[in-house]
Amino acid sequence: MNLTYAIGDIHGRDDLLRPLLAAISEDAANSARRFIFLGDIVDRGPDSKECMEIVNQTMLLHPGSKLVLGNHDERFWHAISGILRPDEQAAWLEDFGGWQTVESYCGGHRPSFSEFTAHFQEYYDHHLEMLQTAVDKVETTNFCFVHAGVRPGVKMADQDPHDLRWIRHGFIEFRGEFEKTVVHGHTITESGLPEIHRNRIAIDSGSYRTGRISAASFIDDELAGFFCVELWEGKPVIRRFDARMETLNVAL
Repeated sequence: MNLTYAIGDIHGRDDLLRPLLAAISEDAANSARRFIFLGDIVDRGPDSKECMEIVNQTMLLHPGSKLVLGNHDERFWHAISGILRPDEQAAWLEDFGGWQTVESYCGGHRPSFSEFTAHFQEYYDHHLEMLQTAVDKVETTNFCFVHAGVRPGVKMADQDPHDLRWIRHGFIEFRGEFEKTVVHGHTITESGLPEIHRNRIAIDSGSYRTGRISAASFIDDELAGFFCVELWEGKPVIRRFDARMETLNVAL
Protein backbone atom coordinates (compact mmCIF):
# COMPACT_ATOMS: atom_id res chain seq x y z
CA MET A 1 0.00 0.00 0.00
CA ASN A 2 1.44 3.35 -1.08
CA LEU A 3 0.34 6.31 1.04
CA THR A 4 0.76 9.90 -0.11
CA TYR A 5 -0.39 13.01 1.75
CA ALA A 6 -0.56 16.34 -0.09
CA ILE A 7 -0.60 19.37 2.21
CA GLY A 8 -1.95 22.75 1.13
CA ASP A 9 -0.74 26.28 1.86
CA ILE A 10 0.63 26.66 5.41
CA HIS A 11 1.73 30.31 5.55
CA GLY A 12 3.57 30.22 8.85
CA ARG A 13 0.87 28.45 10.87
CA ASP A 14 2.80 25.85 12.84
CA ASP A 15 -0.06 25.76 15.35
CA LEU A 16 -2.11 24.12 12.59
CA LEU A 17 0.65 22.16 10.86
CA ARG A 18 1.69 20.22 13.96
CA PRO A 19 -1.77 18.77 14.73
CA LEU A 20 -2.33 18.06 11.03
CA LEU A 21 0.84 15.98 10.87
CA ALA A 22 -0.11 14.25 14.12
CA ALA A 23 -3.50 13.29 12.65
CA ILE A 24 -1.80 11.98 9.52
CA SER A 25 0.63 9.95 11.61
CA GLU A 26 -2.29 8.36 13.43
CA ASP A 27 -4.05 7.67 10.13
CA ALA A 28 -1.00 6.03 8.56
CA ALA A 29 -0.18 4.05 11.72
CA ASN A 30 3.05 2.18 11.02
CA SER A 31 2.76 2.30 7.24
CA ALA A 32 5.40 4.02 5.13
CA ARG A 33 4.20 7.28 3.67
CA ARG A 34 5.41 10.25 1.71
CA PHE A 35 4.41 13.89 1.82
CA ILE A 36 3.98 16.40 -0.97
CA PHE A 37 3.94 19.92 0.43
CA LEU A 38 2.24 22.11 -2.16
CA GLY A 39 4.17 25.24 -1.25
CA ASP A 40 3.70 28.59 0.47
CA ILE A 41 5.25 27.40 3.69
CA VAL A 42 6.19 30.97 4.62
CA ASP A 43 4.79 34.53 4.89
CA ARG A 44 1.71 36.12 6.47
CA GLY A 45 1.47 33.81 9.49
CA PRO A 46 3.65 34.21 12.62
CA ASP A 47 5.83 31.08 12.56
CA SER A 48 7.42 30.62 9.14
CA LYS A 49 10.75 29.53 10.63
CA GLU A 50 9.10 26.74 12.64
CA CYS A 51 7.08 25.62 9.62
CA MET A 52 10.20 25.48 7.46
CA GLU A 53 11.91 23.37 10.11
CA ILE A 54 8.93 21.03 10.44
CA VAL A 55 8.74 20.55 6.67
CA ASN A 56 12.49 19.94 6.48
CA GLN A 57 12.40 17.32 9.24
CA THR A 58 9.29 15.65 7.83
CA MET A 59 10.89 15.24 4.42
CA LEU A 60 14.04 13.80 5.98
CA LEU A 61 11.97 11.28 7.96
CA HIS A 62 9.89 10.15 4.99
CA PRO A 63 11.90 9.25 1.87
CA GLY A 64 10.34 10.30 -1.40
CA SER A 65 8.67 13.37 0.11
CA LYS A 66 8.82 16.60 -1.90
CA LEU A 67 8.39 20.33 -1.48
CA VAL A 68 6.66 21.93 -4.45
CA LEU A 69 7.87 25.52 -4.64
CA GLY A 70 5.12 28.08 -4.06
CA ASN A 71 5.17 31.71 -5.19
CA HIS A 72 5.79 32.91 -1.62
CA ASP A 73 8.59 30.40 -1.13
CA GLU A 74 10.17 31.57 -4.38
CA ARG A 75 10.02 35.23 -3.34
CA PHE A 76 11.55 34.35 0.04
CA TRP A 77 14.34 32.37 -1.61
CA HIS A 78 15.07 35.15 -4.08
CA ALA A 79 14.98 37.79 -1.34
CA ILE A 80 17.55 36.09 0.88
CA SER A 81 19.70 35.31 -2.16
CA GLY A 82 19.81 38.94 -3.29
CA ILE A 83 18.00 38.23 -6.56
CA LEU A 84 15.08 40.63 -6.06
CA ARG A 85 15.21 44.26 -7.18
CA PRO A 86 14.75 46.79 -4.35
CA ASP A 87 11.11 47.38 -5.33
CA GLU A 88 10.45 43.62 -5.44
CA GLN A 89 12.07 43.17 -2.04
CA ALA A 90 9.91 45.96 -0.59
CA ALA A 91 6.79 44.39 -2.10
CA TRP A 92 7.67 41.01 -0.57
CA LEU A 93 8.16 42.54 2.86
CA GLU A 94 5.13 44.83 2.85
CA ASP A 95 2.57 43.15 0.60
CA PHE A 96 3.41 39.44 0.69
CA GLY A 97 3.76 39.09 4.45
CA GLY A 98 7.54 38.93 4.28
CA TRP A 99 8.05 40.95 7.45
CA GLN A 100 6.25 38.23 9.39
CA THR A 101 8.75 35.74 8.00
CA VAL A 102 11.69 37.96 8.96
CA GLU A 103 10.32 38.37 12.48
CA SER A 104 9.89 34.62 12.90
CA TYR A 105 13.59 34.10 12.18
CA CYS A 106 14.69 37.02 14.38
CA GLY A 107 12.80 36.49 17.63
CA GLY A 108 10.04 38.95 16.78
CA HIS A 109 12.43 41.74 15.83
CA ARG A 110 12.74 43.60 12.52
CA PRO A 111 16.45 44.08 11.83
CA SER A 112 17.76 45.66 8.68
CA PHE A 113 17.39 43.36 5.71
CA SER A 114 21.14 42.88 5.39
CA GLU A 115 21.30 41.86 9.06
CA PHE A 116 18.46 39.39 8.50
CA THR A 117 20.08 37.76 5.47
CA ALA A 118 23.40 37.45 7.32
CA HIS A 119 21.61 35.83 10.28
CA PHE A 120 19.67 33.50 8.00
CA GLN A 121 22.70 32.39 6.02
CA GLU A 122 24.68 31.72 9.20
CA TYR A 123 22.06 29.62 11.00
CA TYR A 124 19.53 28.37 8.43
CA ASP A 125 21.50 27.25 5.42
CA HIS A 126 19.50 23.99 5.42
CA HIS A 127 16.31 26.00 4.84
CA LEU A 128 17.89 27.69 1.84
CA GLU A 129 18.95 24.30 0.48
CA MET A 130 15.39 23.03 0.85
CA LEU A 131 14.09 25.94 -1.24
CA GLN A 132 16.80 25.50 -3.85
CA THR A 133 15.99 21.80 -4.27
CA ALA A 134 12.20 22.20 -4.30
CA VAL A 135 10.40 20.98 -7.42
CA ASP A 136 7.94 22.64 -9.81
CA LYS A 137 5.50 19.73 -9.80
CA VAL A 138 5.10 16.06 -8.89
CA GLU A 139 3.39 13.73 -11.34
CA THR A 140 1.92 10.29 -10.78
CA THR A 141 -0.10 8.18 -13.19
CA ASN A 142 -3.38 9.85 -12.21
CA PHE A 143 -2.42 13.19 -10.67
CA CYS A 144 -0.26 16.27 -11.12
CA PHE A 145 0.60 18.02 -7.84
CA VAL A 146 1.43 21.71 -8.25
CA HIS A 147 1.27 24.88 -6.20
CA ALA A 148 -1.08 27.09 -8.22
CA GLY A 149 -2.34 25.20 -11.26
CA VAL A 150 -1.56 24.55 -14.91
CA ARG A 151 -2.13 26.39 -18.18
CA PRO A 152 -5.01 24.78 -20.13
CA GLY A 153 -4.01 23.55 -23.57
CA VAL A 154 -0.35 23.10 -22.62
CA LYS A 155 1.09 19.63 -22.08
CA MET A 156 2.20 18.87 -18.52
CA ALA A 157 5.77 18.44 -19.73
CA ASP A 158 5.73 21.92 -21.32
CA GLN A 159 4.18 23.92 -18.47
CA ASP A 160 5.87 27.22 -17.58
CA PRO A 161 7.17 27.13 -13.97
CA HIS A 162 5.81 30.67 -13.49
CA ASP A 163 2.30 29.41 -14.27
CA LEU A 164 2.73 26.45 -11.92
CA ARG A 165 3.42 28.90 -9.07
CA TRP A 166 1.19 31.86 -9.94
CA ILE A 167 -1.70 31.00 -12.26
CA ARG A 168 -5.30 31.72 -11.27
CA HIS A 169 -7.21 33.23 -14.19
CA GLY A 170 -7.52 30.72 -16.98
CA PHE A 171 -7.10 27.75 -14.67
CA ILE A 172 -9.65 28.06 -11.87
CA GLU A 173 -12.61 28.65 -14.19
CA PHE A 174 -11.53 26.06 -16.79
CA ARG A 175 -14.02 23.20 -17.06
CA GLY A 176 -12.29 21.03 -19.66
CA GLU A 177 -10.06 18.03 -19.13
CA PHE A 178 -6.38 18.01 -18.25
CA GLU A 179 -4.01 15.13 -18.91
CA LYS A 180 -4.28 14.32 -15.21
CA THR A 181 -6.30 15.55 -12.26
CA VAL A 182 -4.51 18.59 -10.85
CA VAL A 183 -4.02 18.79 -7.07
CA HIS A 184 -3.23 22.36 -6.05
CA GLY A 185 -3.25 25.15 -3.49
CA HIS A 186 -2.61 28.91 -4.00
CA THR A 187 -6.25 29.97 -4.51
CA ILE A 188 -8.33 29.80 -1.34
CA THR A 189 -11.44 27.72 -1.92
CA GLU A 190 -14.83 29.42 -1.73
CA SER A 191 -15.93 27.00 0.99
CA GLY A 192 -12.76 27.33 3.05
CA LEU A 193 -12.56 23.52 2.88
CA PRO A 194 -11.03 21.09 0.37
CA GLU A 195 -12.99 21.02 -2.88
CA ILE A 196 -13.31 18.39 -5.60
CA HIS A 197 -13.91 19.62 -9.15
CA ARG A 198 -14.16 17.58 -12.34
CA ASN A 199 -10.56 18.30 -13.33
CA ARG A 200 -8.85 19.41 -10.13
CA ILE A 201 -8.68 19.01 -6.35
CA ALA A 202 -8.20 22.26 -4.42
CA ILE A 203 -6.76 22.14 -0.90
CA ASP A 204 -5.87 25.74 -0.01
CA SER A 205 -8.41 26.22 2.77
CA GLY A 206 -7.13 29.63 3.81
CA SER A 207 -4.56 29.14 6.60
CA TYR A 208 -3.78 32.76 7.59
CA ARG A 209 -7.24 34.03 6.56
CA THR A 210 -9.62 31.27 7.72
CA GLY A 211 -7.44 29.60 10.33
CA ARG A 212 -7.62 26.25 8.50
CA ILE A 213 -5.09 24.10 6.69
CA SER A 214 -5.93 20.94 4.78
CA ALA A 215 -4.41 17.79 3.34
CA ALA A 216 -5.56 15.21 0.81
CA SER A 217 -4.70 11.54 1.24
CA PHE A 218 -4.06 9.06 -1.56
CA ILE A 219 -3.81 5.27 -1.43
CA ASP A 220 -2.17 3.57 -4.40
CA ASP A 221 -2.63 6.71 -6.51
CA GLU A 222 -6.35 7.03 -5.78
CA LEU A 223 -7.93 9.80 -3.72
CA ALA A 224 -8.82 8.43 -0.28
CA GLY A 225 -9.97 11.47 1.69
CA PHE A 226 -9.11 14.74 3.38
CA PHE A 227 -8.03 16.25 6.68
CA CYS A 228 -8.84 19.81 7.75
CA VAL A 229 -7.45 21.37 10.94
CA GLU A 230 -8.53 24.55 12.70
CA LEU A 231 -8.43 25.90 16.23
CA TRP A 232 -11.48 26.06 18.48
CA GLU A 233 -10.98 27.99 21.72
CA GLY A 234 -7.26 27.57 21.24
CA LYS A 235 -7.38 23.81 20.73
CA PRO A 236 -6.96 22.00 17.40
CA VAL A 237 -10.03 20.40 15.85
CA ILE A 238 -9.40 17.82 13.13
CA ARG A 239 -12.13 17.11 10.62
CA ARG A 240 -11.82 14.07 8.37
CA PHE A 241 -13.68 13.62 5.10
CA ASP A 242 -13.91 10.75 2.65
CA ALA A 243 -13.15 11.04 -1.06
CA ARG A 244 -16.62 12.52 -1.68
CA MET A 245 -16.06 15.22 0.96
CA GLU A 246 -18.57 13.62 3.33
CA THR A 247 -17.64 14.02 6.99
CA LEU A 248 -16.20 10.92 8.62
CA ASN A 249 -15.50 12.33 12.07
CA VAL A 250 -14.50 15.37 14.08
CA ALA A 251 -11.82 15.01 16.76
CA LEU A 252 -10.65 17.41 19.43
